[in-house]
Amino acid sequence: MELLTVKEILDRTVKHFQNYEIASARLDAEILLSEVLDMERINLYVNFDKPLTKGEVDKYRQFVIARSKGTPVAYIIAKQEFMSLNFKVTEATLIPRPETEHLVEVILDKIKAVGLDRVKVVDVGTGSGAIIVSLTKLAEKEIEAIAVDISADALDVAKENADNYELLDKIDFRLGSLLEPVSEMVDIIVSNPPYIPTSDIKDLQREVKNEPITALDGGQDGLDFYREIINQSLTKLNTGGLIAFEIGINQADDVASLLENNNFDNIKIIKDYAGIERVVLATKE
Repeated sequence: MELLTVKEILDRTVKHFQNYEIASARLDAEILLSEVLDMERINLYVNFDKPLTKGEVDKYRQFVIARSKGTPVAYIIAKQEFMSLNFKVTEATLIPRPETEHLVEVILDKIKAVGLDRVKVVDVGTGSGAIIVSLTKLAEKEIEAIAVDISADALDVAKENADNYELLDKIDFRLGSLLEPVSEMVDIIVSNPPYIPTSDIKDLQREVKNEPITALDGGQDGLDFYREIINQSLTKLNTGGLIAFEIGINQADDVASLLENNNFDNIKIIKDYAGIERVVLATKE
């Protein structure tokens, strides 16, 4: 039986993925092979001549088939890096995006600047827990963290991720819709809510369509969850407290108007490193 080397199987897979119009063909092929061989991607290049065992080839083939059918890489290997931390992901959770790191960085700066020894933060729609786990682990002061999700399966994943960083006893996970499970007052509300207009869902990339529809569909204009979170925040957020959202493309002004109409102050629209309006912040009067 022919034994394929690392280089040979990578080259074949890249061509295969390109035939399936997978834009990140090389990257995906390398990530999947790195997972099979349990090595860093960079080490693939110094092991180009290494032959793969039959078991490794069989496992890789299953990964390639799944990717060819549109399954995102993160779901295939069941993990995604975010804020230089590794998070478990499943089909019950949205895959954390690099652009969401900007939201976390903004909140970390605000936590550092706030004149409180202890800050109470709630993450609305926590999914994999990427935002709240990152905040709890990386904040320079102690935070009292609450994570809410309507999906029990997503909360189970978030709890695993918290436990992986020994933070399970520092984050209060609550099942429910938006801020409904939060009865106490909080200092910061952060959310990356569903913000894709319903009519745009059908045009999403094949990979994105594999993610939970409940984490994507933001209603007719994509703003349903912003409206409801802002409305519920009026009785949950302390005076002077911060609300922070990730937003979709061309939604900044609309979300800012929703905040202004609900008497929020110090409204700021922040661009990400690509120059795209990505975060909207405001404080409660």
